[in-house]
Amino acid sequence: MSRIISRALLAMTLVGGVVVSTGETALADTSCATTGSVDYGFDLAGDGWKFTTGDDPAFSAASFDDGAWKSWSVPDNWNNEADLKNYDGFAWYRKTFTLPARPSGVADSAIVATLGQIDDADQTFLNGTEIGRTGGFPPTFDSTWEVPREYYPADGLLNWGGSNTIAVRVYDGTGGGGFYAGPVGLYSKAHFRGGKAATKAQLAYACALLTKQHRAIASGDLRAYASTLADGFFHQGDTAERRLSEIRAWKRKVTLTDAQAEVFVDDQGRLVVDTIRGWTASDGTELLPPTREMLYLDPRRGVELGDHSRFFRDSYMSAAMSKRVQFNVYLPKSYTRTTAKRFPVVYMLNGINGSNIEWEARDMDAVLDKLIKDRGLEETVVVFPDGGSGWYVDTSAGNYKSMIVNEVLPMVDRSYRTLADREHRGISGVSMGGQGAFTIGLTNPGLFSSIASHIGALSLAPLAGTAAERAANANLQPIKMVQSMTAAELNRHTFYFDGGDQDEYGFGTAARNMSVALASKGVRHDYQLGAGNHADSYWMPKLDRSFGLHSEQFRTHPVRQPKEPRQPRSPYVWP
Repeated sequence: MSRIISRALLAMTLVGGVVVSTGETALADTSCATTGSVDYGFDLAGDGWKFTTGDDPAFSAASFDDGAWKSWSVPDNWNNEADLKNYDGFAWYRKTFTLPARPSGVADSAIVATLGQIDDADQTFLNGTEIGRTGGFPPTFDSTWEVPREYYPADGLLNWGGSNTIAVRVYDGTGGGGFYAGPVGLYSKAHFRGGKAATKAQLAYACALLTKQHRAIASGDLRAYASTLADGFFHQGDTAERRLSEIRAWKRKVTLTDAQAEVFVDDQGRLVVDTIRGWTASDGTELLPPTREMLYLDPRRGVELGDHSRFFRDSYMSAAMSKRVQFNVYLPKSYTRTTAKRFPVVYMLNGINGSNIEWEARDMDAVLDKLIKDRGLEETVVVFPDGGSGWYVDTSAGNYKSMIVNEVLPMVDRSYRTLADREHRGISGVSMGGQGAFTIGLTNPGLFSSIASHIGALSLAPLAGTAAERAANANLQPIKMVQSMTAAELNRHTFYFDGGDQDEYGFGTAARNMSVALASKGVRHDYQLGAGNHADSYWMPKLDRSFGLHSEQFRTHPVRQPKEPRQPRSPYVWP
């Protein structure tokens, strides 16, 4: 560290070669972070907002006069307003408010501007300065209705004890529009999590470990970096081996950074660093995008434990998509409690205007945990690729089929303990994803054994790409595919599908026609047409049926699991 002032040398501890204080009588460099001890919140939800449709860059200025705009309240859904019922397009929200004097201990860098969830894309300004944007505006529209907005104002931007204005530019491409969920406000990070404030000694301890990691990565000393990772390290899907392999694969000098870091102590005594962590190359290339992470540190051994998360986002550089792409992963409870056991896997595909992140909004980890516990379903790894609005085919809109089949699938089998064969691999989807589950599953019988669709577009061919590309993919219409296949070909799979009898897009009728097509060939299937429309409220209660189908398929092909090695008992408990 850069400085250590001590009157009690016996109160010193060596952490990874860096001396830090373990007693309050000694001081050490704590400049890597603040303690985050202040739980501060300023609520911006409710009345006091102004709203208008249309778009003008002048609306972002703090000095703009919005007196003629409609008075408004958020969260909202502007389609609930009679004169906006069918409105899709641009709109702006503004609110002017007075912050109190800066509370003691609150740094600007600790404040998060949270805007909840917005349908579909936004660009947000605080006192005339952009603080963040999510999604895409025309002509490159990208719906991100499912992504929680968390933006970090720059130091000095907040006017403590004075007037502030927040302005939010919103674009809605389809369906409801606006702020549909909170929280909306300015909060300290400490507001979002429990735990207690770290002491200066604990803060110095955490800073020493982060500094060692930064120095090891900067010097290319992966052995030194590996020494900061605990035995059994598991963080956002990374084991220590996988983390080191990825760093080696970059084959360049790397810089690891932690920004806006705060340290607190959880209820088990672990030190937790709430940080924005980024990995960049020496030429400035972003290797991994800056991401808010919680780093769990052992307070005695000077190592990072990992978060042992069972539901998280993974990512990789996709050749098929020519960019870094994300996918979410759910791991059943036994996964992080074993080291050798292997699990079946289901790929679950999102609907149109969605992404892998929409499953977080549905709390799918809790849903799956409950299904496994209450319904006795097979413990299964579930992978949620980002299908965008690409209909799971290869077109100029994106090579989504190649991404999933040729990249994500083999990567998952390499990176996670899956049973890497068709008998233990299923595919499910919702709406557009249900259509994709059928087309990918039926055209890849060597990869998938069970196929499930909820409110699926089974009567449609892919609606992505140019007119010529759509024509080329016109044969990928699930009902027509089934009608053209033999019973022997179809019986390589097991099937579940459903639809609501009031589905706005006619997908309930499509499900009934699919059942007729399969029944005419004597192919067994599980099918349900019930009361309901094209909504989560219809299909989510039927997840026990689709995952029940996958479980039955997996259990008809039992496997002998490897023997679990004996492991030292960890003093920490993970969810």
